[in-house]
Amino acid sequence: MAKWIRWQGVVAFVVVAGVLAIVWLLLVDTWVERAIERAGTAAVGAKVELDAADLSLLPLGLTLTRLQVTNPDEPMTNAVEIARITGAFDPLELLRRKVIVDAMTVDGVRFNTPRRTSGAIEAAPKGKAAPSEEAGGLGLPSVQINDPKEILAKELDNLQSLKLAETVRAEAQAEKDKWQQQIASLPDKAKLNEYKQRIEQLKSAGKGGLGGVLGGVQEVTKIQQELRQDLDRITQVKTGLEQTLTSLKKRADDVARMPQEDVKRLMEKYSVSGQGLANITRALFRGPLADYVQTAVQWHQRLEPFLSRPTEQKAGAEAEVVKPLRGKGVDVRFAERAPLPEWLIRTSRVSLEIPAGTIAGEVRNITAEQHVLGVPLTFAFAGDKLKGLGAITLDGAINRVDRAKPQDTGNLKLAAYQLDQLKLGGEQAPISLAKGLADLDVRALMRGPSLDAAIASTVRGARIEAGKALAPGPVGEAIAGALAEVKTFRVKADVTGTQEQFDMKVESDLDEVLKEAVGKQARAQVAKLEGQLRAAIDEKVAPQVAEIKGKLGGFDPLIQDLAGRLNLGQDILKLGAGGLGGKSGGLKLPF
Repeated sequence: MAKWIRWQGVVAFVVVAGVLAIVWLLLVDTWVERAIERAGTAAVGAKVELDAADLSLLPLGLTLTRLQVTNPDEPMTNAVEIARITGAFDPLELLRRKVIVDAMTVDGVRFNTPRRTSGAIEAAPKGKAAPSEEAGGLGLPSVQINDPKEILAKELDNLQSLKLAETVRAEAQAEKDKWQQQIASLPDKAKLNEYKQRIEQLKSAGKGGLGGVLGGVQEVTKIQQELRQDLDRITQVKTGLEQTLTSLKKRADDVARMPQEDVKRLMEKYSVSGQGLANITRALFRGPLADYVQTAVQWHQRLEPFLSRPTEQKAGAEAEVVKPLRGKGVDVRFAERAPLPEWLIRTSRVSLEIPAGTIAGEVRNITAEQHVLGVPLTFAFAGDKLKGLGAITLDGAINRVDRAKPQDTGNLKLAAYQLDQLKLGGEQAPISLAKGLADLDVRALMRGPSLDAAIASTVRGARIEAGKALAPGPVGEAIAGALAEVKTFRVKADVTGTQEQFDMKVESDLDEVLKEAVGKQARAQVAKLEGQLRAAIDEKVAPQVAEIKGKLGGFDPLIQDLAGRLNLGQDILKLGAGGLGGKSGGLKLPF
């Protein structure tokens, strides 16, 4: 009778199945757990820990319990902690060496949870995104009225009025010396009186007959020509001297006006101005907003390895054809009607636990090979009636379908978000938003390394508190008082640049509120400083102006001297024109 059962085979099958079962029960879960921890740690740059991994056979699926992802910047804090992750695999696709999960559930996602042990690892620190200017420490514009003496001590070498006064003083002295030299070369009154004496002598000689008269006429004509030439020289010098004096007087007037220009320049540099108060929004909100943008960019960069696989060849380059060696096998990927990536999570339902409550949402098409799948990753989350938060929506897409043109978008809306003790302005401006309800709208777009985002927020029921160290004096008190009266305000920020270096432009209607409230006090302080500066600068410039006026006064005797010479010369010309025949008649000269 034939044996239907070969017991040796049954025993071998049972032994092999038992060994596989023991391995499955005792080792597979540990292997999966260690593999996930190693891969996650390498990608994040900090410890990734898993309490347990359970790989089930029927149905084929995986359950992960308490996944902890350390924050690389804070080793004693988990950036993300997930209570439970469950998912089922498609067994048919596994035969094709593809890990396809149709549905995954992620429960109990929490952020910034404390750790019992440090999650730091020895690795090179990753670069941080940063604004083009330091986010913190901007402080408020200076509201202290500076001491005029201290200002002048710093700016004495830069006072344009003193520089101009010194220049004009030197010019006046140089011009005076020049004209004195020219005047010294001109005929003086003694020389002019010689002409008079010569003419009088000819008049006396003219009584000796006709020949004497005719000879005297020629000689007088010659004397008059010489005299007119000298008088022309004196006239030219006198005209030039008067023009120089007029120009120097204008320059002296400029010196007298220049202190006001110095006052204006120093006021813009050292005093409270409308321009300074207009920048208070940037001082208050840029720091906190920049911190949020940096955090978002950093986590986007950390998730990048999971979002796309590095390109294997440069765009536009021809694919290298590798001929298989004879006798060696080669993997050939044939065209698929519905191509699938090596791994894919079609739908992941996620519940996020935040201090306000639980937010539920879905993430679709999670894979590192979107170019194979042909559709981008999308996400959408929503929650309402939360503690301290009326409603929240978050949606967007991470598109790597075209690996040469990555594009990511994100939209966040918060309604009635309760603010509590939000610090503003940094240490130099100890201001905090003690309470308020904020409506926030954030829209972000990333194209490759470029970053473009718009942030708009309206805060209602605000209570802004300013510390005592804000700014002593009436201006600081005015700022603190104005902020205390603000109940509603709007803030708008535009972020442009790259993920590594971005710029942020911040605007708010708080600017106008503060300018209006502080204006009166600021104007009083500015007027006080302006008067003190003007008096101090005038004190420095007045001696220079007096010296310039003294030098210019030295020009008047020179002009009067030249005028006297001209008058004397004209009188001498008239004397010669009286003729050689005396008062009673005789032969007259033809001039």
